[in-house]
Amino acid sequence: MKGGDIILPEIGSGSVDAYIEALKSDINERTRRIMEVNMQLSEKEAAIFWPIYNRYDYDMDKLNYERAQQYDFYASNYKTLTNKQAEHLLKQLRSIERRKLVLDEKCVLEMTKELPAKTVLRFVQISKQVDRLVSLKIMSGVPLVPKETSEEKPKAKPESKTKEKP
Repeated sequence: MKGGDIILPEIGSGSVDAYIEALKSDINERTRRIMEVNMQLSEKEAAIFWPIYNRYDYDMDKLNYERAQQYDFYASNYKTLTNKQAEHLLKQLRSIERRKLVLDEKCVLEMTKELPAKTVLRFVQISKQVDRLVSLKIMSGVPLVPKETSEEKPKAKPESKTKEKP
């Protein structure tokens, strides 16, 4: 294992493609198992960590569900998506990201009151990697926004004035 790798239970370290497929089957069970294997908590730390993590995970599941709903709407409508719908979608996704940051901060503050900072940092590292896997899972079937059609031409850029050389 190289630095930064997390252990992916039942698959091993560094097998991201295989793990994305596995995540599709039961994401909640697998993310919790990643935490269990990688946190390496003592009994005392576990008694403090798991209740905080369970609340965090519950709230994160709600945000991930909301994020997935937004992308599902987009995936179902991307060919006919209007600019107004795109603006609304951007607003919703930014709101979810802001709430996620608040949730992350709340969890870290709560953990640092009772756990060593290194343990909390380990949680943050694992949590970020798991979140990226979850994001990959959510985004795996979402097509890119189509380019603007000829009817929606962008505004012309003003011509630049160049100085003549002597």
